[in-house]
Parts: sequence; C-alpha cells; structure tokens
Amino acid sequence: MKLSMLLSAMLIAGVFSQSPKTSSRPSLHQRKSSFLQRSKPRQNPNSPLPQSKRVEYVYCDPRSPPTCVKNLNETFCLKDVDYPEKDIKYYIEFDPLVVKKHADVGVQSADNLVDGVTSLEEKHFDYSLYNGSPFSRGNWVGGDGYVCPSDVLYVRPKRALNVEGEWRVIVQDNYTQTQRFETCLFPGASCRTIAPCYRTKCVQKYVYQRMLSYDPCDVTKGLFIDIYKFPSTCSCHVPKRFY
Repeated sequence: MKLSMLLSAMLIAGVFSQSPKTSSRPSLHQRKSSFLQRSKPRQNPNSPLPQSKRVEYVYCDPRSPPTCVKNLNETFCLKDVDYPEKDIKYYIEFDPLVVKKHADVGVQSADNLVDGVTSLEEKHFDYSLYNGSPFSRGNWVGGDGYVCPSDVLYVRPKRALNVEGEWRVIVQDNYTQTQRFETCLFPGASCRTIAPCYRTKCVQKYVYQRMLSYDPCDVTKGLFIDIYKFPSTCSCHVPKRFY
C-alpha cells in the first residue's frame, strides 16, 4: 500500500515538474521588434560617419528623366523596363475609387476616329517620296495620305511628362489607357500637293489629356488624375498672302 502511494506521488511530482510547452510562433513583442529592425534606414558601410550614424538616403527627383528616355526631347515612354507593376496592382486593389477615376476606349483606330478613312487605308499611307521640299518631285506624286505627312500611333504610354514638368507613371495594368498620337514627320515643311507660292507649312498640334497616374517619388499620393500634353494632329497652315 505504501509502495503504491509512493509511486503515485512520484508520478504526480514528475508531471508538474515538466516545463510548459512553448509555442513556435513568435510573440507580438518579437514580431514588432523584427518589423522595427527591418524598417530602419539602410546603413552605408563606406560612410566616414560612425557606424551608429551611417544612414543611406535615396533622393528621387520627379523632374529627372527616367531610364526609358533615350532622347532629352522625349516627353513619354511607350516601353519601360522599370515599370512598377507590383505597386500599380497594389494601389488598384486597395483604391475603392479606381473604377470612378478610370476611363478608356480600348479599341481605337481610324475607323472610329477619322471620318472617311479606314484603319487599313491609314496604315498603308506612304510618304517615302516626300522630303519636305515644295520644289521636289515627291511633293506632287506619291500614294494616298494626308497633306501633311505624319506618323500615327495608337499606344498606351507607360510614363509621361506632365504639364508641370514632372515625370509620372501612367496606369497601364488591368485598367488600360489608350491614346492616339499623330506626329509631324516634317514639322515646318511645306504641305504636299500645294503650290510653293502659298508658302504653306505643316504645324504640330497638341491636346491636353487627363490620365490616371502614379508618382514614384511620392507613393503616399496613391492613384490620381494628372494632365499631359500629347501630339494630336499635324495640320497644314496657310498664311496670309502678301502681293
């Protein structure tokens, strides 16, 4: 009897002497500390300051051309290897007003934007014989086309320079934004098939477009509407004649 009572007491003592099981999941305090540690500014090991004071600051200039710009005269990019696709998707997902901000006609061509000209005709306009001179043979012969030769593109720009001179990312994800760009091939040159005595010249026209945008230098803005100046038409200008 005494032996059984002794064994029972030893078993009970052994159970209560075991250390409680610990959870493998980190505590809230541990997770918070880890987050704060990751959120600290990156330290620059090459800095002459002490290790505790070495902080690397990354400056973002919205007026500096992005890497997709090859010519300083360019005001938009149709291709962009650095396009922040993940950021755009994030803000689209968490912006409840994105549907109200966005608008687009995805299928655009001469069929619905140019009266009397089909998209197939516009695509095959040939200006290879024209060189901008009113006295050349190419001014009078050639295939169909506009009086002022132009390059017509139906595009979805990835980045663009806004009217204030700052570069923005254009939202082009599940929500596309299509534009018609018409750029003079010979700006300032004489118009085709018109006599030199009229002193005509081709002039570039522009249009202001409102587009859903993203500022990579200030992500706190989210998605917003910005204004851009895009080439819209190449027109023939006939000045007042002097006799």
